[in-house]
Amino acid sequence: MARKSELCPIHGKPTKRSTCPECNAAYMRAYLAKRRKERPDYELWSRAKKRAATKGLKFSIDPTDILIPEKCPALGIPMQLSGKRSRNSPSLDRVVPERGYTADNVRVISDHANRLKSDLSFAELKIRASNKKSEFGEEYRLIAEYVGREIALTNVKLSLSRCRELTKELEEIEELLSGVCSERLDFVEQLIN
Repeated sequence: MARKSELCPIHGKPTKRSTCPECNAAYMRAYLAKRRKERPDYELWSRAKKRAATKGLKFSIDPTDILIPEKCPALGIPMQLSGKRSRNSPSLDRVVPERGYTADNVRVISDHANRLKSDLSFAELKIRASNKKSEFGEEYRLIAEYVGREIALTNVKLSLSRCRELTKELEEIEELLSGVCSERLDFVEQLIN
């Protein structure tokens, strides 16, 4: 039996999608609910793409960059993938908000953690975490720790990539010098002979 969200109030089920807006709306509700359940990574990606366009943020991720953990990395609460959106639903976080949606700057955390974090900087999160009178003080402390870990991890990855780039450049220089030296040695040998 079709669920109520799949039924057209006029025709009973969405069989007249091409001519009836209610049939089409019922079909789309059911389709989007199914897609949210089957491909939550795509849903997070799609919403992030719209937000990035609206806010003028950098956007260079694809759905494969979005990994949904079993537990929220910020608060440690279990993620809830099915049902209506809740505080445990997955939400795409920009670790450093002004960097936009890049593969090294996005993580999936709980909706509750992301709403508390909002666009706050690491320093602002630490201030809120230190407020003993705050209702969410402990949660802000956990979120600040999460952001601190993610920033440190990103900096380590950036340093490693710079080291790799430097190593590659040094290898190219060594190869160039090796070629130049061997040409000079050949030239000197020709002069001697």
